[in-house]
Amino acid sequence: MTAVDLSKDVTRPPLDPSNLYAVISLVAALLGLFPVAIVFAVLAFTRPGGRGIAIAGLVLGIVEALAVAAIVYSGSIAFTVPGTATASKDSSMPADLPTITSPPPATAAPNTTVDEITTFDASEVTEAPAPVPMLDGDCDPSVDNHATAPDGTFLKCTYAGGPRARWVRSEPIIGTASDGDPCYPPVTGIAVSPEGRDLFCVSNFFDDGGTWRRAE
Repeated sequence: MTAVDLSKDVTRPPLDPSNLYAVISLVAALLGLFPVAIVFAVLAFTRPGGRGIAIAGLVLGIVEALAVAAIVYSGSIAFTVPGTATASKDSSMPADLPTITSPPPATAAPNTTVDEITTFDASEVTEAPAPVPMLDGDCDPSVDNHATAPDGTFLKCTYAGGPRARWVRSEPIIGTASDGDPCYPPVTGIAVSPEGRDLFCVSNFFDDGGTWRRAE
């Protein structure tokens, strides 16, 4: 057994000085203060010793930073997309809004002004001239009887077996007489009775005389 001389000094290796930066980095990383952990871990690498602690603090700080970045990014997406959708929805026209129709065009009120009544004198009205009697022209038996055409033809207003009254050729009127009065057949013409009827001279066949008779 070898004896040890305690009187002599025993040479020991120097102790690894404590790296305060590495400790601060690890503690900050454990507390979730990743910016502090990362900064002090980088500073710890400039000091001797404590590299393992500094690496642990640096890794934890980086992991926490990435986790926080991921949470912030996902949260920003979650809030941005609904906000965009809401803004888009609000900017569109609601489907249930009532349709606004333009008012009907205003119509002018009817004119209620009574026009002034124009009076006129009936005597100033010029009557239309009566139609000139013409052969085969229209006539009215209630007012027309005999007439003379412009060319001198003697006319008589009668139906003459037709559906309308018209002017027909007539014998000239040679005078007035009553039914049964004597007449002279060779004389050409007719007579008019007081009642306005036409009378024709009918021969007696016994002598040269005759009698005025109405046409049947």
